[in-house]
Amino acid sequence: MRNVLVVVYYFPPMGLSGVQRVAKFVKYLPEYGWNPVVLTVQPGGYFAYDYALLREVEQAGIEIHRTYSWDPTRLFGRERTVPLPSESSRAWFTHLSQLLFVPDNKLGWLIPALRKGDALLKENRFDLIFSSAPPYTGHLIAQRLSVRSGLPLITDFRDDWVGNPRHVYPTRLHRRLHEILEQRVLAASTFTTTINAHLAASLESRQSSDRRKPVIVIPQGYDPQDFERTPAPRSTGKMRIVHSGIFYDKQTPDVFLRGLATFLEQRSDARTTIEATFVGLFPEQSRRTIKRLGLEEAINLVGYVSHQEVPSYLLAADMLWMTIGKRPGAEGISTGKLFEYMGARKPILALVPAGAASEVLAAYPAARIVPPDDMEAVAQAIATFYDLWLSGTMPEVSEQHVRRYDRRALAGELALLFDAAVKRPVAVVTS
Repeated sequence: MRNVLVVVYYFPPMGLSGVQRVAKFVKYLPEYGWNPVVLTVQPGGYFAYDYALLREVEQAGIEIHRTYSWDPTRLFGRERTVPLPSESSRAWFTHLSQLLFVPDNKLGWLIPALRKGDALLKENRFDLIFSSAPPYTGHLIAQRLSVRSGLPLITDFRDDWVGNPRHVYPTRLHRRLHEILEQRVLAASTFTTTINAHLAASLESRQSSDRRKPVIVIPQGYDPQDFERTPAPRSTGKMRIVHSGIFYDKQTPDVFLRGLATFLEQRSDARTTIEATFVGLFPEQSRRTIKRLGLEEAINLVGYVSHQEVPSYLLAADMLWMTIGKRPGAEGISTGKLFEYMGARKPILALVPAGAASEVLAAYPAARIVPPDDMEAVAQAIATFYDLWLSGTMPEVSEQHVRRYDRRALAGELALLFDAAVKRPVAVVTS
């Protein structure tokens, strides 16, 4: 077994979608000859915790080291669930954070993580360092540890960095600092990975011409073991539409809710035979939308559940729906939810723009894609699926397409990069 030091901020018991990719990588890497040792943070206040996913990682025998971090989550106390902020509060805090911190507000993790990382590298024989971001502070930690140890570095981008449409650069100096840090990380990386071709092209376009290297796509995925369970209880005689996950930024349920209300106005016969279930954190303002549209009887708000429980709700669905929203840069988003939906082998209604998500769904025969802001198209799509459900002719999925996103296989792709990296000379980049 070779040893890899994995530097990642978002890791179980923290929940939500940001922890899934690395948690599943480290679970399956030992099958390919790599022993992960995780360097992460002691959680502060956070929106959701998933102890079942932590147990899954621990049962795989993964060694985890946690450090303190001087970042804003400490204001909420230690390992405590905090309420999801309103969209206006989230936007205000994001702008303030991007004014005060470069590259992000997790910069206070840098020194504690470097100290712990140095100690781990002295105590153990590692062959490689791997980091996944955001937060991009994690890449800075891994890059410095790579320079100090001489070990090859592989960096993984779950989101874009400088080209991220959610980033705000208050001044030209802010943007320039981000560009310098991003270049430093990319130059130091033996390999760089990301989740789709759009983000790969963006990252490649900003590399310096004399050090340009291809960015390798390892997509998001689903874990087949998560779906080895009994579907959740459900109402009989009703078509169940399910959404799982969090809503934030431009990703809101409102267009879907208005489309559902329009459909029910047109098809009064469906009022007693359709149910929209939401599994996960749900925005307070959208609760008011449900009431305003008179949808109370058609909506089931489950609330947050552990990732281990989510597949049972997906398996109990007749149809799943998702949204990315409409905004600059949305073409580069391919949310992890999409791949778990495909893992459930269910029809999907996708409110997504042209881009990474629609390209994946185009090869999934059971998907219907509509513009993310077109309420009438949503109503028509619901009507189409409803009629198929009534007739028992819902579309079937492509098994070959779905298996491409098996997380065990994706961990194998990452392991192949690890194998190649340890055979290459290390790029020396001063910090």
